[in-house]
Amino acid sequence: MTSDSADNAIVERVVKGEVEAYGILVRKYQDRIYSAVANYVSNPDDAVDIAQDTFVKAYAKLRSFDASSAFYTWLYRIAVNTAIDFLRRRKSRPTDSLDDEKFTAGGFEPVSLDPRGNPEKVAILDEQRRALRDSINRLSNKLRTVIILHDVEGLSQEEVAQILRIPVGTVKSRVSRARAELKNLLVKQLGEAL
Repeated sequence: MTSDSADNAIVERVVKGEVEAYGILVRKYQDRIYSAVANYVSNPDDAVDIAQDTFVKAYAKLRSFDASSAFYTWLYRIAVNTAIDFLRRRKSRPTDSLDDEKFTAGGFEPVSLDPRGNPEKVAILDEQRRALRDSINRLSNKLRTVIILHDVEGLSQEEVAQILRIPVGTVKSRVSRARAELKNLLVKQLGEAL
């Protein structure tokens, strides 16, 4: 039995009233969904909330799931849309969190807990990660979504096309454009060392 057909069988069980079976799907995909949405938002607590919202929304819409498509692509689509909606709402009312980098960068928390680590390398890697995250966040939603799903999450272009309901050729061109824009943004932030 393939993963898709196993997922579809579980969905069918849930729809028929075996509500506990939904936990199988949650356990199977919770880490992947969390990872995907964590690439949209920098706060891990927000990523947990968005992942939970994704599973709640998916459960509520389970009867509308089309078994001819893969369950995880349908779930990823819900996760991506939920993350984008969260970012739109957050833009309209910005807030600060004590977990934000601007508070931890001031020396309130150690950069590395590994005493064998080279502080200079850790600082450089942190700067590069921050620059990459900032650059990804500056991309349009369309480009950010494909770069996160394809390059960060490691999904194939075909899987990304299924999730976003767009042709594979469109995914290819968006990945290419996103990479080019990221390179330009990173060169501006980090210099020609890239």
